Amino acid sequence: MSEPEHDKTIAECTEELEICPNDVYALSLRGWAWSKKKRYDNAIADFDKALCWDPDRVDVLNNRGLAYSGKGEHLLAVADFTEAISRAPRHTDLHHFYFNRGRSRRLTGAYEDAIEDFNIALRLDDQYVKAYRLRGHSWADRGDYLRALADFDNAIRIGPGSADDFHNRGNAWVSLGKFRKAIKDFTRAIRLEPNNTDIAKTYNSRGIAWKRKGRYAKTLADYERALELDSNSAQRHAVLADFLATCPKSRYRDGARALMLISQASELADKCSADYLGCFASAYAAQGDFLSAIEYQEKALDLAMNQEEVEDMLLYIESYKTHVPCLDKPPSWRDWWS
Repeated sequence: MSEPEHDKTIAECTEELEICPNDVYALSLRGWAWSKKKRYDNAIADFDKALCWDPDRVDVLNNRGLAYSGKGEHLLAVADFTEAISRAPRHTDLHHFYFNRGRSRRLTGAYEDAIEDFNIALRLDDQYVKAYRLRGHSWADRGDYLRALADFDNAIRIGPGSADDFHNRGNAWVSLGKFRKAIKDFTRAIRLEPNNTDIAKTYNSRGIAWKRKGRYAKTLADYERALELDSNSAQRHAVLADFLATCPKSRYRDGARALMLISQASELADKCSADYLGCFASAYAAQGDFLSAIEYQEKALDLAMNQEEVEDMLLYIESYKTHVPCLDKPPSWRDWWS
């Protein structure tokens, strides 16, 4: 439904509720429309009222859980999905309730619990593409890329083979060091949606795979295309800036443009994180301005999150003190041929 249709639904339900304030159907329908408009507080208020009048409406519990999830309040969402599951163990939408709880649990970092919910959803419906997809992401979150790959395979086999599914499987191949297979999947995704803004992430991922293989011209082309498609993204600016500042091949380095891009990324993100400060340092070093490189790397050091980051940044500073830029490592022969 379109935005005007949601507005129409809200207006009609509001009119009905003025006549009959305890109309559970109108409250539920209006809450659903508010949710679609991302007005989650309004939605939750309507679902609360509906449940006061009819606490056994598991569909309303599920929808309120989705609204809480939309707000980022995933523990409250899990509580609603759990209540819906306990109240209706034979409901026709039970697989959706488990899927929704699994999605919220994953967003809290409870990957094992999320996987178990997706397992149950798939036992109830073994053709549930979304459950394969999110279970695959949950396996990847745990670093189990072979299982993630199997789930993304199933999502592609059962579903229409969306750009997202090929993108997801490509990322799993990258994590397994199988760059040719990753590039093949990313290319399939791009062919399905060549000009969609969302496909910028796939150009970015394919660029990473090309870089891991040392194919820097192709890396640059993909990063440029990602930025062209998603020109308001701080991440796209930062990724290209980092490449231009740290590429092992000197002919692809462009410190001046890297500095411009990371400056734009900082403005778009309205922040300057440790990673961004480190990129500033790399960009200055690529131009031979090692005093500025040291200055920015020391600022990044103040924001380091752990000892490993501290140790890495100290090495960068020592390198800059000897007027040596810090570049990415070229690929190993294994990565080159993978």
